Amino acid sequence: MMMTREQYLMRDPNVPLPWVTPRLWTPPRPFRGARAIGFRSKGSARAALQINGYAEGAESELELASGLWMLTHTEILDVVSQRPQVRYRGLDGKQHVFTFDFTSLHADGTRTAHSVKPKELVEKSRIEQIHLLLQRQMSPTIANRINLITEEKLAPEDRFNAAVIYAARRFPVPAHDAVIANLVADLHGTTTIRALCRASRLRGAAFRAVVRLIAARKLRLANRARITADAVVRRGEEG
Repeated sequence: MMMTREQYLMRDPNVPLPWVTPRLWTPPRPFRGARAIGFRSKGSARAALQINGYAEGAESELELASGLWMLTHTEILDVVSQRPQVRYRGLDGKQHVFTFDFTSLHADGTRTAHSVKPKELVEKSRIEQIHLLLQRQMSPTIANRINLITEEKLAPEDRFNAAVIYAARRFPVPAHDAVIANLVADLHGTTTIRALCRASRLRGAAFRAVVRLIAARKLRLANRARITADAVVRRGEEG
């Protein structure tokens, strides 16, 4: 039987309605770092990202991965790049200036100053020696602890998942998250992300909603793996 024009234009009930994203672009607030990032470099990558509405930057792929990885921790409320910048007296008796790559603000009110360095450059840069001097001389009002991040601290899965979570959080859709949350409330044991997406009938938007629930600890990966459609998940601590 031939389809009429009205039948052809009728909405498929199995396809969810499109969601509305903000039509007005709000530019990020100014960079908060103590040192400007030079975006001209032949030897390393440069990246820009938004954190809590502020423009932040990274001077290498490892720095970017580290910043995104910090944002996946629920106890970390904010991350600022190129801060703090502190003065210290070196072993040569002279005053020096050192800028950390990131500062993270934690839910308990403490701050951690992070340096990001490839493992092969740790010894040459004397970063561990500098950290020891800073621990003795830096005021706790600037940071409560100092942390060194190398590629050894970031597994490939951590890097991948941090980027996926950052992308899914860019444009949250609470209605979609609620659909997945209702499915998770009845979840006993494990399932795959693909199964949750199919059950939600949200199509591609379902994956992003599942990722946001993983980030919120309402879902968790059953094992250390990349967040993909085939990943196995179970209810999380907040679920």
